[in-house]
Amino acid sequence: MAVLLLAEVTDGHLSVDATAKTVAAVQSLGDITLLCAGASASDAAMEAAKIDGVKKVLCAEDASLGHRLAEPTAALIVSLAGDYDHIVAPATTDAKNVLPRVAALLDTMVITDVSGVIDAETFERPIYAGNAI
Repeated sequence: MAVLLLAEVTDGHLSVDATAKTVAAVQSLGDITLLCAGASASDAAMEAAKIDGVKKVLCAEDASLGHRLAEPTAALIVSLAGDYDHIVAPATTDAKNVLPRVAALLDTMVITDVSGVIDAETFERPIYAGNAI
């Protein structure tokens, strides 16, 4: 199985903490390809390659990706989606903006705020205002 993980990149800088925690959380799902997207993402991609558990890093640099808009990022992810079984991202505002658009374009469902991965089809997530898992 293969996993595409959208890295958290802001102004060319990788949020190592959020991205590394997501890599650790989804390692059991398969080989992880990390996507760094932005107007300047090459430095972030080089840093992302150092995260344990990342098999491959893709770097997408384009002016259309520079303003953290969801539509061009979603279109990029959809263009890559065919090679992956799971598409994931850290639980950040950017990812929560992009992934529903990706899911709509792929006609699939989004599972948000996952706190644990049991297997490829079973996830833990908070319910009832975060009071129960």
